Amino acid sequence: RRYCNPHGKMISSPPFRQRKIIGRIITAALFVAVLFILIAAKIHFTESIGSHRLDNDVTPSPNSRRQLQMLEKFGLSQHTAHLNFEIYNGETGETLLSLGDENEANPLNNLVDSRAPLNAHGRETAFFFHIRKSKGGAVKNIMTHCFNLRRAEKRTSPESLTFVDGVLNIDTQTLAGLKKAQETNLVDSGLVDVIVSSYFFEGLMLFNPTHQGRAFTFLPHPVYQTESLYRSLKKRYPDSFRRTDISEWVQSDAFTDNWVVRSLINQHSGELTEDHLVVAKIILAQKFVVGISQYPKETLKRLVMYYGWNEVNGNGFECMNHFLNLENDEDVQFEGKIERGSERWKLLSTVNKYDMDLYYYALQLFAKQGSTLFGRPYVDKDGVPIDFAKLKAQKDKEKLEAFLNSFHAGDE
Repeated sequence: RRYCNPHGKMISSPPFRQRKIIGRIITAALFVAVLFILIAAKIHFTESIGSHRLDNDVTPSPNSRRQLQMLEKFGLSQHTAHLNFEIYNGETGETLLSLGDENEANPLNNLVDSRAPLNAHGRETAFFFHIRKSKGGAVKNIMTHCFNLRRAEKRTSPESLTFVDGVLNIDTQTLAGLKKAQETNLVDSGLVDVIVSSYFFEGLMLFNPTHQGRAFTFLPHPVYQTESLYRSLKKRYPDSFRRTDISEWVQSDAFTDNWVVRSLINQHSGELTEDHLVVAKIILAQKFVVGISQYPKETLKRLVMYYGWNEVNGNGFECMNHFLNLENDEDVQFEGKIERGSERWKLLSTVNKYDMDLYYYALQLFAKQGSTLFGRPYVDKDGVPIDFAKLKAQKDKEKLEAFLNSFHAGDE
Protein backbone atom coordinates (compact mmCIF):
# COMPACT_ATOMS: atom_id res chain seq x y z
CA ARG A 1 0.00 0.00 0.00
CA ARG A 2 1.04 3.60 -0.51
CA TYR A 3 0.03 6.70 1.37
CA CYS A 4 0.79 10.41 1.35
CA ASN A 5 3.28 11.91 3.76
CA PRO A 6 2.61 15.29 5.35
CA HIS A 7 4.08 16.95 2.29
CA GLY A 8 1.73 15.12 -0.03
CA LYS A 9 4.37 12.74 -1.52
CA MET A 10 3.43 9.09 -2.18
CA ILE A 11 5.82 6.66 -0.34
CA SER A 12 5.95 2.99 0.72
CA SER A 13 4.11 2.07 3.88
CA PRO A 14 6.24 1.96 7.09
CA PRO A 15 5.32 -1.68 7.91
CA PHE A 16 6.76 -3.01 4.62
CA ARG A 17 10.09 -1.15 4.94
CA GLN A 18 10.47 -2.22 8.57
CA ARG A 19 9.84 -5.85 7.69
CA LYS A 20 12.53 -5.64 4.97
CA ILE A 21 15.15 -4.24 7.39
CA ILE A 22 14.22 -6.69 10.16
CA GLY A 23 14.46 -9.56 7.71
CA ARG A 24 18.01 -8.58 6.72
CA ILE A 25 19.05 -8.22 10.36
CA ILE A 26 17.69 -11.69 11.20
CA THR A 27 19.47 -13.20 8.18
CA ALA A 28 22.78 -11.64 9.22
CA ALA A 29 22.33 -12.84 12.81
CA LEU A 30 21.57 -16.39 11.65
CA PHE A 31 24.69 -16.39 9.43
CA VAL A 32 26.92 -15.28 12.30
CA ALA A 33 25.36 -17.87 14.63
CA VAL A 34 25.87 -20.70 12.14
CA LEU A 35 29.47 -19.56 11.57
CA PHE A 36 30.24 -19.72 15.30
CA ILE A 37 28.62 -23.15 15.61
CA LEU A 38 30.75 -24.49 12.74
CA ILE A 39 33.90 -23.02 14.30
CA ALA A 40 33.11 -24.60 17.69
CA ALA A 41 32.35 -27.96 16.09
CA LYS A 42 35.61 -27.89 14.12
CA ILE A 43 37.65 -27.07 17.25
CA HIS A 44 36.00 -29.93 19.17
CA PHE A 45 36.60 -32.36 16.30
CA THR A 46 40.24 -31.33 15.96
CA GLU A 47 40.90 -31.76 19.69
CA SER A 48 39.22 -35.17 19.66
CA ILE A 49 41.33 -36.35 16.75
CA GLY A 50 44.53 -34.92 18.25
CA SER A 51 44.05 -36.69 21.57
CA HIS A 52 43.18 -40.13 20.20
CA ARG A 53 44.23 -40.52 16.56
CA LEU A 54 47.02 -39.00 14.57
CA ASP A 55 45.78 -39.63 11.06
CA ASN A 56 43.45 -41.84 9.09
CA ASP A 57 45.34 -41.83 5.83
CA VAL A 58 46.79 -45.25 6.64
CA THR A 59 43.43 -46.98 6.90
CA PRO A 60 43.84 -50.53 5.61
CA SER A 61 41.03 -52.46 4.05
CA PRO A 62 39.24 -54.68 6.60
CA ASN A 63 39.31 -57.45 4.01
CA SER A 64 43.06 -57.36 3.48
CA ARG A 65 44.44 -60.60 4.94
CA ARG A 66 47.96 -59.69 3.87
CA GLN A 67 47.84 -56.54 5.99
CA LEU A 68 46.55 -58.45 9.00
CA GLN A 69 49.28 -61.06 8.65
CA MET A 70 51.95 -58.38 8.26
CA LEU A 71 50.76 -56.48 11.32
CA GLU A 72 50.51 -59.65 13.40
CA LYS A 73 54.13 -60.37 12.47
CA PHE A 74 55.11 -57.24 14.36
CA GLY A 75 53.03 -57.99 17.42
CA LEU A 76 50.10 -55.75 16.46
CA SER A 77 46.78 -56.76 17.97
CA GLN A 78 43.09 -56.19 17.32
CA HIS A 79 41.72 -54.37 20.34
CA THR A 80 40.39 -50.98 21.32
CA ALA A 81 42.88 -49.93 23.98
CA HIS A 82 43.32 -46.19 24.47
CA LEU A 83 46.52 -45.72 22.50
CA ASN A 84 47.77 -42.61 20.74
CA PHE A 85 47.65 -44.33 17.36
CA GLU A 86 45.03 -46.57 15.85
CA ILE A 87 44.14 -47.85 12.42
CA TYR A 88 40.43 -47.53 11.91
CA ASN A 89 37.77 -47.70 9.24
CA GLY A 90 37.46 -44.20 7.82
CA GLU A 91 33.81 -44.75 6.95
CA THR A 92 32.45 -46.40 10.09
CA GLY A 93 35.02 -45.24 12.65
CA GLU A 94 35.49 -48.82 13.84
CA THR A 95 38.91 -49.61 15.28
CA LEU A 96 40.57 -52.27 13.17
CA LEU A 97 44.08 -52.53 14.59
CA SER A 98 46.23 -50.82 17.19
CA LEU A 99 49.78 -51.17 18.37
CA GLY A 100 49.54 -53.26 21.52
CA ASP A 101 51.81 -54.43 24.29
CA GLU A 102 50.67 -58.03 24.66
CA ASN A 103 53.68 -59.63 22.99
CA GLU A 104 56.61 -59.08 25.35
CA ALA A 105 59.00 -60.75 22.90
CA ASN A 106 58.35 -58.05 20.33
CA PRO A 107 61.50 -55.89 20.07
CA LEU A 108 59.29 -52.83 19.57
CA ASN A 109 58.27 -53.16 23.22
CA ASN A 110 61.83 -52.20 24.10
CA LEU A 111 60.80 -48.67 23.11
CA VAL A 112 58.32 -46.59 25.08
CA ASP A 113 55.42 -44.95 23.30
CA SER A 114 56.32 -41.39 22.37
CA ARG A 115 53.43 -39.93 24.40
CA ALA A 116 54.15 -41.88 27.58
CA PRO A 117 55.46 -39.83 30.55
CA LEU A 118 59.22 -39.94 31.12
CA ASN A 119 60.40 -42.92 33.20
CA ALA A 120 56.81 -44.02 33.78
CA HIS A 121 57.67 -47.72 33.48
CA GLY A 122 61.22 -47.83 34.80
CA ARG A 123 64.59 -46.64 33.53
CA GLU A 124 64.90 -45.10 30.08
CA THR A 125 67.69 -44.06 27.72
CA ALA A 126 67.34 -41.92 24.62
CA PHE A 127 67.69 -43.72 21.29
CA PHE A 128 68.70 -41.71 18.21
CA PHE A 129 67.89 -43.67 15.05
CA HIS A 130 70.45 -42.07 12.75
CA ILE A 131 69.31 -41.90 9.12
CA ARG A 132 72.13 -41.29 6.68
CA LYS A 133 72.60 -37.73 5.39
CA SER A 134 70.17 -36.17 7.85
CA LYS A 135 72.38 -33.76 9.82
CA GLY A 136 73.34 -36.62 12.14
CA GLY A 137 76.92 -35.42 12.56
CA ALA A 138 75.80 -32.02 13.81
CA VAL A 139 73.19 -33.57 16.11
CA LYS A 140 75.79 -35.84 17.72
CA ASN A 141 78.17 -32.94 18.31
CA ILE A 142 75.35 -30.86 19.76
CA MET A 143 74.38 -33.60 22.19
CA THR A 144 77.99 -34.02 23.34
CA HIS A 145 79.20 -30.43 23.50
CA CYS A 146 76.05 -28.38 24.06
CA PHE A 147 74.21 -30.65 26.52
CA ASN A 148 77.03 -32.82 27.90
CA LEU A 149 75.24 -36.03 26.93
CA ARG A 150 77.33 -39.18 26.97
CA ARG A 151 77.11 -41.38 23.90
CA ALA A 152 79.09 -44.17 22.27
CA GLU A 153 81.13 -43.97 19.08
CA LYS A 154 84.33 -45.62 17.97
CA ARG A 155 87.19 -43.15 18.30
CA THR A 156 90.26 -45.41 18.48
CA SER A 157 91.15 -49.07 17.99
CA PRO A 158 90.55 -51.34 19.74
CA GLU A 159 87.15 -50.50 21.21
CA SER A 160 86.99 -50.16 24.96
CA LEU A 161 84.80 -48.94 27.80
CA THR A 162 86.83 -45.75 28.08
CA PHE A 163 85.94 -42.21 27.09
CA VAL A 164 87.84 -40.46 24.30
CA ASP A 165 87.07 -36.75 23.90
CA GLY A 166 83.90 -37.20 25.95
CA VAL A 167 82.66 -40.15 23.88
CA LEU A 168 82.60 -43.81 24.96
CA ASN A 169 84.84 -45.79 22.59
CA ILE A 170 82.23 -48.37 21.50
CA ASP A 171 81.02 -48.56 17.90
CA THR A 172 77.22 -48.62 17.80
CA GLN A 173 77.17 -48.00 14.06
CA THR A 174 78.22 -51.55 13.16
CA LEU A 175 76.62 -54.90 13.87
CA ALA A 176 79.81 -56.14 15.53
CA GLY A 177 79.92 -53.07 17.74
CA LEU A 178 76.25 -53.45 18.70
CA LYS A 179 76.87 -57.05 19.63
CA LYS A 180 79.74 -56.02 21.87
CA ALA A 181 77.60 -53.27 23.39
CA GLN A 182 74.92 -55.85 24.18
CA GLU A 183 77.45 -58.25 25.70
CA THR A 184 78.80 -55.51 27.95
CA ASN A 185 75.25 -54.50 28.93
CA LEU A 186 75.93 -50.96 27.77
CA VAL A 187 72.49 -49.53 28.43
CA ASP A 188 72.21 -50.78 32.02
CA SER A 189 75.81 -49.76 32.77
CA GLY A 190 74.78 -46.13 33.01
CA LEU A 191 77.81 -45.07 30.95
CA VAL A 192 75.76 -43.41 28.22
CA ASP A 193 72.78 -41.04 28.09
CA VAL A 194 71.86 -41.74 24.49
CA ILE A 195 72.32 -44.63 22.05
CA VAL A 196 73.05 -43.64 18.45
CA SER A 197 72.73 -46.20 15.67
CA SER A 198 71.67 -46.55 12.05
CA TYR A 199 70.57 -50.12 12.79
CA PHE A 200 67.03 -49.78 14.10
CA PHE A 201 66.02 -53.29 15.13
CA GLU A 202 69.53 -54.30 16.18
CA GLY A 203 69.71 -51.11 18.25
CA LEU A 204 66.44 -52.03 19.96
CA MET A 205 68.04 -55.22 21.26
CA LEU A 206 70.27 -53.13 23.53
CA PHE A 207 67.17 -52.25 25.53
CA ASN A 208 64.70 -54.39 27.45
CA PRO A 209 61.18 -54.00 28.92
CA THR A 210 62.58 -52.81 32.26
CA HIS A 211 65.05 -50.39 30.70
CA GLN A 212 63.43 -49.05 27.57
CA GLY A 213 64.59 -46.69 24.88
CA ARG A 214 62.87 -43.42 24.02
CA ALA A 215 63.38 -42.84 20.30
CA PHE A 216 63.79 -39.85 18.03
CA THR A 217 65.02 -39.37 14.49
CA PHE A 218 65.56 -36.77 11.77
CA LEU A 219 64.00 -37.61 8.40
CA PRO A 220 65.55 -36.16 5.23
CA HIS A 221 63.82 -35.77 1.89
CA PRO A 222 64.47 -39.10 0.09
CA VAL A 223 65.49 -37.52 -3.22
CA TYR A 224 67.94 -35.11 -1.63
CA GLN A 225 69.20 -37.83 0.69
CA THR A 226 69.89 -40.17 -2.25
CA GLU A 227 71.65 -37.42 -4.17
CA SER A 228 73.78 -36.49 -1.15
CA LEU A 229 74.71 -40.11 -0.54
CA TYR A 230 75.71 -40.54 -4.18
CA ARG A 231 77.97 -37.48 -4.12
CA SER A 232 79.55 -38.62 -0.85
CA LEU A 233 80.29 -42.11 -2.17
CA LYS A 234 81.60 -40.69 -5.44
CA LYS A 235 84.12 -38.63 -3.47
CA ARG A 236 85.15 -41.58 -1.34
CA TYR A 237 85.36 -44.10 -4.19
CA PRO A 238 86.10 -42.08 -7.32
CA ASP A 239 87.28 -45.07 -9.36
CA SER A 240 84.10 -47.05 -8.75
CA PHE A 241 81.79 -44.15 -9.59
CA ARG A 242 83.76 -42.55 -12.42
CA ARG A 243 81.53 -44.03 -15.12
CA THR A 244 78.37 -44.49 -13.07
CA ASP A 245 75.86 -41.67 -12.85
CA ILE A 246 73.17 -41.48 -10.20
CA SER A 247 70.46 -42.89 -12.48
CA GLU A 248 72.46 -46.03 -13.10
CA TRP A 249 73.44 -46.34 -9.46
CA VAL A 250 69.90 -46.26 -8.02
CA GLN A 251 68.86 -49.00 -10.46
CA SER A 252 71.81 -51.25 -9.61
CA ASP A 253 72.14 -53.95 -6.94
CA ALA A 254 74.56 -51.69 -5.06
CA PHE A 255 71.74 -49.34 -4.07
CA THR A 256 69.23 -50.08 -1.30
CA ASP A 257 65.87 -48.54 -2.12
CA ASN A 258 63.44 -47.26 0.53
CA TRP A 259 66.09 -47.55 3.22
CA VAL A 260 64.06 -45.94 6.01
CA VAL A 261 60.97 -48.11 5.54
CA ARG A 262 63.13 -51.22 5.27
CA SER A 263 64.99 -50.34 8.46
CA LEU A 264 61.83 -49.71 10.46
CA ILE A 265 60.22 -53.02 9.49
CA ASN A 266 63.48 -55.00 9.37
CA GLN A 267 62.93 -56.03 5.73
CA HIS A 268 66.28 -55.40 4.05
CA SER A 269 65.68 -57.38 0.86
CA GLY A 270 62.83 -58.40 -1.40
CA GLU A 271 59.92 -56.42 -2.74
CA LEU A 272 58.00 -54.00 -0.54
CA THR A 273 54.24 -53.52 -0.57
CA GLU A 274 51.74 -51.02 0.80
CA ASP A 275 51.40 -53.32 3.80
CA HIS A 276 55.04 -52.74 4.76
CA LEU A 277 54.47 -49.00 4.47
CA VAL A 278 51.46 -49.22 6.80
CA VAL A 279 53.56 -50.91 9.49
CA ALA A 280 56.38 -48.35 9.08
CA LYS A 281 53.90 -45.51 9.52
CA ILE A 282 52.52 -47.08 12.68
CA ILE A 283 55.98 -47.54 14.18
CA LEU A 284 56.95 -43.97 13.35
CA ALA A 285 53.77 -42.52 14.84
CA GLN A 286 53.74 -44.73 17.91
CA LYS A 287 57.40 -44.89 18.92
CA PHE A 288 59.18 -41.75 17.68
CA VAL A 289 59.52 -38.09 18.33
CA VAL A 290 59.72 -37.12 14.67
CA GLY A 291 62.29 -34.61 13.49
CA ILE A 292 62.74 -33.18 10.01
CA SER A 293 66.21 -32.48 8.64
CA GLN A 294 64.91 -29.36 6.92
CA TYR A 295 63.87 -27.95 10.32
CA PRO A 296 66.87 -28.80 12.56
CA LYS A 297 66.49 -25.90 15.00
CA GLU A 298 62.81 -26.51 15.63
CA THR A 299 63.46 -30.25 16.02
CA LEU A 300 66.28 -29.70 18.49
CA LYS A 301 64.19 -27.28 20.54
CA ARG A 302 61.53 -29.97 20.82
CA LEU A 303 64.08 -32.59 21.86
CA VAL A 304 65.39 -30.34 24.62
CA MET A 305 61.84 -29.90 25.91
CA TYR A 306 60.97 -33.59 25.51
CA TYR A 307 64.02 -35.13 27.18
CA GLY A 308 64.70 -32.32 29.62
CA TRP A 309 68.29 -31.87 28.48
CA ASN A 310 70.31 -29.32 30.44
CA GLU A 311 72.38 -26.74 28.64
CA VAL A 312 76.09 -26.43 29.26
CA ASN A 313 76.89 -22.99 30.75
CA GLY A 314 73.42 -21.78 29.80
CA ASN A 315 74.25 -21.30 26.12
CA GLY A 316 72.72 -24.42 24.63
CA PHE A 317 70.95 -22.73 21.72
CA GLU A 318 73.95 -20.62 20.79
CA CYS A 319 76.02 -23.79 20.86
CA MET A 320 73.41 -25.54 18.67
CA ASN A 321 73.57 -22.78 16.08
CA HIS A 322 77.35 -23.00 16.09
CA PHE A 323 77.44 -26.67 15.16
CA LEU A 324 74.59 -26.37 12.68
CA ASN A 325 76.40 -23.56 10.90
CA LEU A 326 79.73 -25.35 11.23
CA GLU A 327 78.51 -28.31 9.19
CA ASN A 328 78.94 -26.91 5.70
CA ASP A 329 79.40 -30.28 4.06
CA GLU A 330 78.03 -29.83 0.53
CA ASP A 331 76.94 -33.46 0.61
CA VAL A 332 74.45 -32.67 3.38
CA GLN A 333 71.98 -30.27 1.80
CA PHE A 334 68.25 -29.76 1.94
CA GLU A 335 67.98 -28.64 -1.67
CA GLY A 336 69.98 -30.74 -4.12
CA LYS A 337 71.03 -30.07 -7.68
CA ILE A 338 68.46 -32.39 -9.21
CA GLU A 339 65.63 -30.25 -10.52
CA ARG A 340 62.21 -31.01 -9.10
CA GLY A 341 60.04 -32.59 -11.77
CA SER A 342 62.97 -33.61 -13.97
CA GLU A 343 63.41 -37.15 -15.27
CA ARG A 344 66.06 -37.86 -12.64
CA TRP A 345 63.77 -36.52 -9.93
CA LYS A 346 60.97 -38.78 -11.12
CA LEU A 347 63.31 -41.76 -11.21
CA LEU A 348 64.63 -41.23 -7.67
CA SER A 349 61.10 -40.62 -6.40
CA THR A 350 59.85 -43.82 -8.03
CA VAL A 351 62.71 -45.97 -6.78
CA ASN A 352 62.13 -44.63 -3.24
CA LYS A 353 58.35 -44.37 -3.49
CA TYR A 354 57.69 -45.86 -0.05
CA ASP A 355 60.26 -43.63 1.62
CA MET A 356 58.68 -40.68 -0.19
CA ASP A 357 55.27 -41.60 1.18
CA LEU A 358 56.70 -42.08 4.67
CA TYR A 359 58.48 -38.71 4.48
CA TYR A 360 55.32 -36.80 3.63
CA TYR A 361 53.52 -38.67 6.39
CA ALA A 362 56.37 -37.68 8.74
CA LEU A 363 55.77 -34.03 7.84
CA GLN A 364 52.19 -34.44 9.05
CA LEU A 365 53.38 -36.10 12.24
CA PHE A 366 55.94 -33.35 12.77
CA ALA A 367 53.23 -30.72 12.59
CA LYS A 368 50.80 -32.65 14.79
CA GLN A 369 53.38 -33.55 17.44
CA GLY A 370 54.29 -29.88 17.63
CA SER A 371 50.76 -29.27 18.85
CA THR A 372 49.94 -32.44 20.80
CA LEU A 373 53.30 -33.11 22.47
CA PHE A 374 54.86 -29.68 22.81
CA GLY A 375 52.08 -27.12 22.57
CA ARG A 376 54.10 -25.47 19.85
CA PRO A 377 52.53 -23.93 16.74
CA TYR A 378 52.77 -25.29 13.23
CA VAL A 379 55.60 -23.90 11.11
CA ASP A 380 55.67 -22.92 7.46
CA LYS A 381 58.20 -24.09 4.88
CA ASP A 382 60.78 -21.65 6.30
CA GLY A 383 60.32 -22.93 9.84
CA VAL A 384 58.44 -19.79 10.95
CA PRO A 385 55.54 -20.46 13.37
CA ILE A 386 52.10 -20.04 11.82
CA ASP A 387 49.53 -18.13 13.88
CA PHE A 388 46.42 -20.04 12.82
CA ALA A 389 44.17 -18.14 15.22
CA LYS A 390 45.20 -14.85 13.62
CA LEU A 391 44.73 -16.24 10.11
CA LYS A 392 41.32 -17.63 11.00
CA ALA A 393 40.20 -14.38 12.62
CA GLN A 394 41.29 -12.48 9.52
CA LYS A 395 39.37 -14.85 7.22
CA ASP A 396 36.25 -14.66 9.41
CA LYS A 397 36.46 -10.88 9.38
CA GLU A 398 36.78 -10.83 5.61
CA LYS A 399 33.78 -13.17 5.23
CA LEU A 400 31.65 -11.03 7.55
CA GLU A 401 32.64 -7.82 5.76
CA ALA A 402 31.82 -9.38 2.42
CA PHE A 403 28.46 -10.54 3.78
CA LEU A 404 27.55 -7.11 5.16
CA ASN A 405 28.73 -5.40 2.00
CA SER A 406 26.27 -7.51 0.04
CA PHE A 407 23.42 -5.90 2.01
CA HIS A 408 24.74 -2.42 1.38
CA ALA A 409 24.94 -3.26 -2.29
CA GLY A 410 21.30 -4.41 -2.15
CA ASP A 411 20.20 -1.16 -0.54
CA GLU A 412 21.86 0.84 -3.28
